[in-house]
Amino acid sequence: MFLTAFSHRTQKTFLTAFMHCSFIATVLLSSLNIAANNVMEEVIVSADFRKNSLNSLSSSISVIDNTSIEKREAQHLEQVLALIPNINYASGASRGRYFQIRGIGERSQFVAPLNPSVGTFVDGIDFTGFAAAATLLDTKQIEVLRGSQGTRFGANALAGAINIISHAPGDINNDYIKAHIESYDGFGVQTAKGGDISNSLLYRIAIGQTKSDGFIDNKALGRDDTNKIDELSSRVKLRWLASDALTVDMTALYLDIDNGYDAFSLDANRNTLSNQPGHDRQESKALSTSIYWDLSSSADWQMLLSSSKTDAEYGFDEDWTYTSFQPEYQAFDNYFREINRKSIDMRWLSDEDGKLANSDWVIGIYHQQSTIDLIRNYTYEDLFNSSYDIKTTSVYAELQTAVNDRFEVISGVRYEKWRSDYYDSNAIKGDNDENLIGGKIALELSTGRNNLIYASLTRGYKAGGFNSEEDLPNESLRKFDTEYQWNYELGSKFTSLNNTLLQRINIFYTDRKDLQLKSSSSENNGNGGVSWIDYTDNAGKGFSYGIEWEATWQTTSTLEIIVSVGVLKTDITEHQQDDPEGFNLENRAAAHAPGYNFATAVNYSFNQRLSLHVELEGKDDYYYSDSHNFKSDNYTLLNARLNYQGADLQISLYGKNLTDEDYGVRGFSGWDADPRNGAGFDETTFEQLAAPRVIGVSVKKMF
Repeated sequence: MFLTAFSHRTQKTFLTAFMHCSFIATVLLSSLNIAANNVMEEVIVSADFRKNSLNSLSSSISVIDNTSIEKREAQHLEQVLALIPNINYASGASRGRYFQIRGIGERSQFVAPLNPSVGTFVDGIDFTGFAAAATLLDTKQIEVLRGSQGTRFGANALAGAINIISHAPGDINNDYIKAHIESYDGFGVQTAKGGDISNSLLYRIAIGQTKSDGFIDNKALGRDDTNKIDELSSRVKLRWLASDALTVDMTALYLDIDNGYDAFSLDANRNTLSNQPGHDRQESKALSTSIYWDLSSSADWQMLLSSSKTDAEYGFDEDWTYTSFQPEYQAFDNYFREINRKSIDMRWLSDEDGKLANSDWVIGIYHQQSTIDLIRNYTYEDLFNSSYDIKTTSVYAELQTAVNDRFEVISGVRYEKWRSDYYDSNAIKGDNDENLIGGKIALELSTGRNNLIYASLTRGYKAGGFNSEEDLPNESLRKFDTEYQWNYELGSKFTSLNNTLLQRINIFYTDRKDLQLKSSSSENNGNGGVSWIDYTDNAGKGFSYGIEWEATWQTTSTLEIIVSVGVLKTDITEHQQDDPEGFNLENRAAAHAPGYNFATAVNYSFNQRLSLHVELEGKDDYYYSDSHNFKSDNYTLLNARLNYQGADLQISLYGKNLTDEDYGVRGFSGWDADPRNGAGFDETTFEQLAAPRVIGVSVKKMF
C-alpha cells in the first residue's frame, strides 16, 4: 500500500482526517436537499502558458481566491499558505519570505548568493527570494504550482512556483475601501478603484497600509513594538484596448516595508532582551508591460516585459541580550542588498486554424538579467561587499496533441543557458556557465465535463552556485553543482453531486539528484560568541512522495465545506559530507517538510446577511534545519469569522488562533546563546514563536 512507508502516527492522522471528512459528507448528503443550481464557478488559472480552467490542467495547482483571502483577513502571503497541501514557509524575520513545496526550498539567506527553489511572482514581476513583497493588496487570486516547473519557469522553480494576481482594469463591481483593527495595536486601511479614462483606456488604482506593534515584549528597552509590522503597498494598472486584436496591460508597483525583527528570546516566551532590535526592510519599485496580439486565426503573440529594483535590509541583534546581561559578547549583523532585475518573455501560440498535426503549440524565448549587490556590516568583521550577476536565456516549446475527443498528450521542453558571475571584497570570485534542460510529458483523459485523469513526468533543475564564506571547512566546497529532479505524478480532478462537489487528488514521487543542502559550521569569534559559516553543498540522492487532496462541497446555498490535506514523506538517502565535523543528513527527512498538513473549513449562511466561517488548520512536526535535529511541535489552530454583508457594506468580527496555541516557525540549535548556563559550551535550542491569539474587526465599503 502507498501509505505503508509513512510513520504509523502520520498514517493515523491522514486516515482519521479522511474518514472524518467522509463522515461529514455522508451525514450531510443524507440529510440535505442538494439543489442543482448550487454549481460552483469555474476557476481560470493564468500561470500556465495559456489561461485555462483549473480542472483542465494536468498538474497540481491550488488556487486561493479573493473570498478565501478575506475570510482569513490575510494581509500577506504567509497567512494563507496553510490552505494548500504540502507547502511550508520559513520565518526568521518579520515575514516568511522563503517557501518550501513538498519539502524542497530554502529557509534563509545571509552572506552567500542564493538560487531559490520556489519562484514567486506578483503580477508577472519576479520577486523570487524577496517575497516580503507578497502583500495581498487588492489580490484577485493566488496560484500555487506544486512540482517541477522546468518547462514553464525554468531554473528558479525546481519545487514549484507561486503566482499572485491582482485585480485588473475592467473587473466589475469591486471598488472598495476597507479598514481593520486587531490585537497588538494592529490596524490597516486599503482602497481600490477602477474605471474608464476613455473608450479604449481603462485603469485601476490600489493602495494600502498595514501596521501592528507585533506580539513581542522587549524587557530590556521596555517596548512592545520592536517586532512591528509597517507595510505600504500601492499599484497602478492601465489597460489599453488598442484594437479588437491588440491589448496592452501596464502595471506600476511600489512597496515600502519597514518591519522590525526582534523575535528570538532565550526562553521562547515572546519576551526578548535585545538592546539593539533588528529590522526587516524592503523598498521595491517595479514596472511591467504585457502585450497580447491576435495576429490571425492561426496564431497569437504575447510579450511580457518587467523591470524591478529592490533595496532589502535585514539586521538583527546577534547576541539577543543587553550589555550588562552579557558584557563580553555584544554583536549586530546587518545585510543590505540592492536587487535589479529585467526580463522579457516573448511567445507565439497557435490559434484555431494554426494547429500542427492536430496539436496546439507554444514556442517562446525568455531572457532575464539580475544583479544582486550585498553590503554586510558585522560587529566583529570588516565591512564586506559582494556582487552576484545572473544572465539567463531560454527557449521553450510545448505541444498539446489531441489523440481523440477524450485523450490528449502534453509534451514540453525548455533549454536554458545560465551564466553567473560572483566577486567580493575578500577577493573570492568565480563564474558558472551551464546548459540546463527541463521538460514535461503528460497524458490527459477526459471522463466527462470538468472531469480529468492525468499522469505526468516532469524534469526540473536548479543551477549550481558559489559559497562566499572566507573560511570554509574545505576549499572544495567553494562551488556546488546543479540539482536535478524527476517528478512523477498521477492525479484526478472531478465533480459530482450535480457539480456541487469538486475534488482534486493526486499522488506524486520526486527523485532528486545532487541535492543542494545548506549546512553550517561554527567557530569561536574570540569575543565570547560564536560565528557561523554557512555554505551549500551537494548531497547525493533523495526522494519525496505523498498524497494531496482538495475538496469543495457546496452542499446547499447556505452551507459549504472545504477540505485540504497533504501527506509527505521525504528522505535524504545519500549525503557526502566534505566537512569531517559537519552534520550528516543521510537517511533523515528534509528540513521544513512536515509529514502532514491540513485545513478544513465550514462556511454557513444564517440568512442573506449573516454568515459564519469556522476553520481548523494543522501541521505535523518537522526539522527546522539541515544543520541539526531540532524539530518543531505539531499543532492545530482554530480560526473563525462572523460576517455581516449588506448591499454595499461588509462588517466582520474575526479571530485567529482562538485557542492561543504556542507553536514555532523557526528554530536554531548547536551553540549556547544563554550566559545563564555558566561557562563552557552547552548545545541549546532556540525557537521563534508564531502569533498568539488575535482578535479583530474589519469594515469594507463597496462602491
